[in-house]
Amino acid sequence: MGGALGLTCLFFYRAVFSAQVFTGRDMLLVYAPLRRYWAARVAYGDFPGWYPFDGLGQSFPGMMLSAAFHPSQWLGLVLSTGAAMKLSVLLCPPLALVGTYALLRLYAVPRAGAFFAGLAFAFSGYMVSLTSSLAYLMAGATLPFCLWATVRFLREATPARAVVAALCLGGVLLAGDTWAYAFANAFVLFLALTETGARAVLMRRGLGLVALGAGMAAPQLFAGVAVFAGGAPGASSVEDALRWSVDPLRLPELLLGPFLANPSVERAVPEEIVKPLLHTGGFATLWSESLFIGVPVFVLAVAGLRFIPVRRWAPFVAAWSALLALALGSALPFYGLLYRVLPLWRPFRYPEKLVVHLSLGLALLAGFGWKALVASPERLRWTARAAGVLAALLALVAIAERTAGAWSHAFVLARWPQVPAETLDTISHAFSTAGFIAAGIAVGCALVLPGLAESRVRVGVLMALQLGASFTANEPLYILGSDELLDSPPPFIETVSAWAGRTGTSVPRVTSRIQRFRLPRFEGFEYQDSVALMSRAMLAPDSPALWGVGTAEAYLPAASPRVLHLQDATPGLFTELLPVFGVRFSAYTQADHGALKHKPGAVVAEDPAFELLLVEHPDARPRLSLAKPRCVPDAAAALALLRDPSFRASAQAAVECGGLALTSASDAPLEGPLPIERDTPEHLIVHVDASEDAVLLINDAWQPGWTAFLDGALTHLLPANVAVRAVPTPRGPHRVELRYRAPGVLPGVCVCAATCLGLAVAEVLRRRRFPRKTGALPGVGS
Repeated sequence: MGGALGLTCLFFYRAVFSAQVFTGRDMLLVYAPLRRYWAARVAYGDFPGWYPFDGLGQSFPGMMLSAAFHPSQWLGLVLSTGAAMKLSVLLCPPLALVGTYALLRLYAVPRAGAFFAGLAFAFSGYMVSLTSSLAYLMAGATLPFCLWATVRFLREATPARAVVAALCLGGVLLAGDTWAYAFANAFVLFLALTETGARAVLMRRGLGLVALGAGMAAPQLFAGVAVFAGGAPGASSVEDALRWSVDPLRLPELLLGPFLANPSVERAVPEEIVKPLLHTGGFATLWSESLFIGVPVFVLAVAGLRFIPVRRWAPFVAAWSALLALALGSALPFYGLLYRVLPLWRPFRYPEKLVVHLSLGLALLAGFGWKALVASPERLRWTARAAGVLAALLALVAIAERTAGAWSHAFVLARWPQVPAETLDTISHAFSTAGFIAAGIAVGCALVLPGLAESRVRVGVLMALQLGASFTANEPLYILGSDELLDSPPPFIETVSAWAGRTGTSVPRVTSRIQRFRLPRFEGFEYQDSVALMSRAMLAPDSPALWGVGTAEAYLPAASPRVLHLQDATPGLFTELLPVFGVRFSAYTQADHGALKHKPGAVVAEDPAFELLLVEHPDARPRLSLAKPRCVPDAAAALALLRDPSFRASAQAAVECGGLALTSASDAPLEGPLPIERDTPEHLIVHVDASEDAVLLINDAWQPGWTAFLDGALTHLLPANVAVRAVPTPRGPHRVELRYRAPGVLPGVCVCAATCLGLAVAEVLRRRRFPRKTGALPGVGS
């Protein structure tokens, strides 16, 4: 543990020895707002059920990546948001390293070999890249401990070991990664099939552990399933599912490192390279900037395949190869085939997420290879020769590229014939340089491996080669920024907040109508600092939530399917409907706003540094209003009405009345105040005094879990204007109340409590039946 913590401090020295925090991509846009919201609600004794800041609102525990039940959330109660996330990130490499070490020690891998595999996985390119995506990083770091606890339980199925294994398995889901959790369950069953022992007994234990893990994670699992059952998250098509596949052109990164990245400027692969050269499904960035695992890992893994009996490694290699085929996504037909024939596969997307399992698999195989090698000097000499051959091959490839551009002409020019000469030279030089470095590391392995079993110095050198290669390739890629990015609001937020203060609006809503922009560079700021500043300035979702401002765009995975359909299927109409849904402000670039034929409103603020404009929509409806119902049979009919500008400008709302007969008595406008008695995310009380039968229109997303009451009695809650909610309110004064209970959470808590209680009772009964003998040495007399 000391070694794991020490290496983490060295590897992440820029974060450890500075006040900066992790701000890359989703750390700023997703995790900081979510974690600040959780801490703020829990600090006041509430549990966050509804998240009002994204896509007109959505279930907080229902979006898995919110990690609503993960213990790391509690750091936010004692530390600032940035510091809490920073500590959460920095705890992941030691967790991954020690978990990998513990797992391999169960298979009698020498301590040095187990530690080597642990550091290889903990500081692999994929894991370092995930410092910009906290949920997936925590899930990946938990996975080795999950497998360790599983093996222990399969070998001796006691209630105490079941508790540990179920907590680790459930912890993968609680971290926020459903796909890693699904594969963790598959790995549990895979281990049950490959462990030595009675097959039927092991399978029963494996299936039992899967059930216990689901029981431990039931609050999060049931909440997520409830959202999925409503038809919201996941891939909308096979094309959507295949975005962010691993491009075959990047496979050399496993040995060479991220040769396409610019570590000194972008700390990423530049957009001008990604878009024309790599197949990402339309994205201008990569899911992970590096796939690097390292030459020493590869050498030891090859030795493992050479010296471990085939019957032992064949199932392992078959599983790893299947994962690689799936990770390649659009490059091979297998992922698309699974999407089409297996409905349970469809919620998953972005095949590059599977690289975490590929990296862990290679690290584990390297650990087993270490065990096989140190048993025989001849094996070490064979592996040293193999490392020498690999060094020669890498050097030849690098020389061929440096002198004749063999690789770049065969792969880069074939895909990107119009590549600028300067860019081609940059890519070619980076590839050949990475090849020479990898060849040098392979030579180092060839020199160190003979005598590895007897020399601690050689062990240290081999570990230094691996860690040094990981540090050189991956350390520049993690992104830090000032904590002020999370605390100091940008100018547009100040304008919106001032308006909300004057009008008493609890959650003002904005939208960013910016697709392309010119990124300014500021003296003394890195490129990624400018990216973060631009994201905040343009009101990119969900950064405004850091200051209590909501965004109309659905960016998070538990968004209402009605909002998602409007946003994705009819983006132009969605923009026109934003004022109907209570969106008061929109951000534009000066160029885009100038090109508009019909201006949506007056410019109320300018940001000259980023050449942005903030436009106010004077016709935006309030969040709460009285409207005359226009009954429609379904959402399609409501959408047809909303296409008519005159209907949008009227006091009417397209309400899916179902069997109710709702009518409007007159054409007179409905006016009057709507005093609010209570307004929290999960509980709204409004006093209504309608001059005629009407509906109370609530411009929050229509989602299951909401219940409406009229004067204390349960009443109907109806979809309105396609995406929002309405409560029928008869003529006269009434008290309308809406309550939200996140679907699945309460049953999940009950299942989790029952699981914990059952395991506790089982362990007490076991100890009474088989009491420990006192005075015996550990392992003696049992």
